[in-house]
Amino acid sequence: MRYEMGCPAKSLAGHDKDRYFIIMTDEGEYVTISDGKNRPVSSPKRKNKKHIQVDQTPRLLDSPVTDENVRRELKNYVKSHCSI
Repeated sequence: MRYEMGCPAKSLAGHDKDRYFIIMTDEGEYVTISDGKNRPVSSPKRKNKKHIQVDQTPRLLDSPVTDENVRRELKNYVKSHCSI
């Protein structure tokens, strides 16, 4: 599984379970993730890779990485891929 910057990921455990984020960095066993709101780009959450599910769709973000862009891309992603 590839943990690339800009890929969408779903939290599988913790207080943020079932929420969607975008991967900011890959740090070996961990990644940092941001949703642009509760976890802004300037202060991403560090999360164990075992506790997230990465979608292998093309990356959502290339640049620039801002809170506004992260929120917009996640909103579009959830609408198009996660509807019931």
